[in-house]
Amino acid sequence: MAENTFRLLTDAELTDLYTLHMTRDFPKAELKPLKALQALTAQGFYQSYGLFDPAGRLMAYALYWTAGDDHDYVMLDYFAVLPHLRNAGVGSALLGDMLRRFCVDGKGVFGEVEVPDTGDEETDALRLRRLGFYARAGLRQMGYTTKIFTVPFLVLAYGPDISDDDLMDTHRAIYRTLRTGADYDRNIFIPYPLED
Repeated sequence: MAENTFRLLTDAELTDLYTLHMTRDFPKAELKPLKALQALTAQGFYQSYGLFDPAGRLMAYALYWTAGDDHDYVMLDYFAVLPHLRNAGVGSALLGDMLRRFCVDGKGVFGEVEVPDTGDEETDALRLRRLGFYARAGLRQMGYTTKIFTVPFLVLAYGPDISDDDLMDTHRAIYRTLRTGADYDRNIFIPYPLED
């Protein structure tokens, strides 16, 4: 019996993924330009994976961002299951498998989830579901938040214990692979204090 395949995407597959799926699955304010993802990939700071069924059809995807080999944690930048497969256990199984694959030899994974405080019931409910999904997979909420451009995020991590300060160092280093100088200073806030 054939099995699903989890593998790196080609550049053409990343382009298709971005055009057909990512623009649907993520708000525009959270989506990096395709050219930025391609440049980060070419520089060795980004890896894009797809989960494919035995017939070769995309089921889900996960994109990772790293600051290089000097850092033990990578950031799960984008993670989604295709709409017709959601709420069927595909995402939970894939995330669990990825965490087992990537969190070895002292390595860990972290991610950002939008703060659920927009005041819009539907939007906040979706953000709370995302937080619950990651918590059920074993990710823990870190003690700091971020603001990337205009979007505030909670930070979640899985893997060996790491202090907020050490993870913030990695977090900043990751964003500095794309943004530098005044551009970084204007748009990337790690940590970012949320108002009570």
